Amino acid sequence: MQDLKSYWNGYYASQSRERRPVPSQFAVFVQGELASPHLIVDVGCGNGRDTIFFSSYGNAALGVDGSSAAVEYGQALADRLGMPARFASIDVNDKNTLVRTIEEAKNGDLPLLIYARFFIHAIDDAAQAAFLDTCAQVCKDGDRLAFEFRTVRDKSLEKVTESHYRRFVEPSAFLAEMGLRGFSAEYFVEGFGFAKYKSDDAYVARFMCTKRS
Repeated sequence: MQDLKSYWNGYYASQSRERRPVPSQFAVFVQGELASPHLIVDVGCGNGRDTIFFSSYGNAALGVDGSSAAVEYGQALADRLGMPARFASIDVNDKNTLVRTIEEAKNGDLPLLIYARFFIHAIDDAAQAAFLDTCAQVCKDGDRLAFEFRTVRDKSLEKVTESHYRRFVEPSAFLAEMGLRGFSAEYFVEGFGFAKYKSDDAYVARFMCTKRS
């Protein structure tokens, strides 16, 4: 995974500093599903655009990424905008640190939502298993997950960012993995038109799941 860290550090270090980046379509959708403030942990937060967006709606927002350059970028942007969003550089394979960081971020009675957009397909099978185990450990009854990722149907389609590492995920198998960890899907959809970027119209799956004891 060290090569991936180096790749993403270089990628985010080279990005131009935007005044206020536009949130993803998925973040806007998820926010619309929330009836009250949450602690939102944005895993694989990248430049922090969705973390900052969630923070602007009164959520306690924590962005987590394995790239230190991405985290520095996001924290600097949040500080410049006067947003209380916080960021931490953590490798998802470092389960103990990730669990501890999420537990320390918990804020009173705020429900927890773990958000991961375009993260699941950017890690390997072992990292996915470790991440889902972490979700099961830190989530209590009623806490939620919101994931969006490229599926196996996207594998042969055009990609604007061809150099990015991608693992194309079978949604039904992923849903089964969630079920084994005590999560039930309250929303699931897949298709085109959810994550357009230039000429890349990714075929993605979207999940919102709830932990059930």
